[in-house]
Amino acid sequence: MLSLRTARLFLTAADAGTLTAAADRLNVSQPAASKALGQLESDLGGALFDRAGRKLILTPLGEALLPRARALVRQAEDLKAEAERWRAGEDGVLSVGAGPSVTYRLLPEAVARFYQTGRTVQLTVRAGAAGMLVDQVRHGALDLVAADMGDAVNDPELVVHPLPEEGVTALVRPDHPALKGEALAGFPLATATPPDRLSRQPLPWGRARPGLVCDDYTVLALACSASDHILAAPRSVVDRLTAEHGLIPLAPSSPDLVVRPALIYRANAPHSAARQHLFECFEAVARRA
Repeated sequence: MLSLRTARLFLTAADAGTLTAAADRLNVSQPAASKALGQLESDLGGALFDRAGRKLILTPLGEALLPRARALVRQAEDLKAEAERWRAGEDGVLSVGAGPSVTYRLLPEAVARFYQTGRTVQLTVRAGAAGMLVDQVRHGALDLVAADMGDAVNDPELVVHPLPEEGVTALVRPDHPALKGEALAGFPLATATPPDRLSRQPLPWGRARPGLVCDDYTVLALACSASDHILAAPRSVVDRLTAEHGLIPLAPSSPDLVVRPALIYRANAPHSAARQHLFECFEAVARRA
């Protein structure tokens, strides 16, 4: 019956005009090509070519079947090309995790850069707390995480590429009592940092135990706009929070309180051109910010 191999022989013979030329193009012997073509004609129940000496002329059956054979070979070539693009990371799905500050600051421009080069990969983005995202990249649920590195830097199964550190600033609503001199320690903290990590860091404002924890800075900002919470946020997102939500930076700040963002993926993960390109997009945006 017609197979990919015999379809390619049929097409090549029709294009070349002789079986000898077709065999040369396909790098097979002329007797093997003749036998395969004869078997194909037997399976199809009729001759595909009339022979005029060594020249091959399509029969009506050959004329009728040639477009179908050509379509079959084209589909097979497309399938092979798609598989090659998939292996190279040009097609398929790339799963990305983005921590709170990354989602708010780096992610939009990094994604824009990624697609400016004509990439056909489908990106799926999961936003959330850094610890949860790092656990998911460990288990293969995510291909790349851009988030605060936390303890991931000590995990030999992960590749952790640090991005520039950034300090943390406190923000409050314009009529917050702290702006009138009330003690900072009396007000609850709103933060994207998990309580267990926050307890290990020096806090110049707010309580050691936060009053509100959320991995979305928009939610935190809205809550602080309507309450006496003090919002602790990386300096990179402060401009947007002040512009969009009317919050005001609060002094003093702490030089020891920093966010350490990083790009993280599994050390034994298969090579992916798409992941590497997105990695480079994140890094370029972070270095420029």
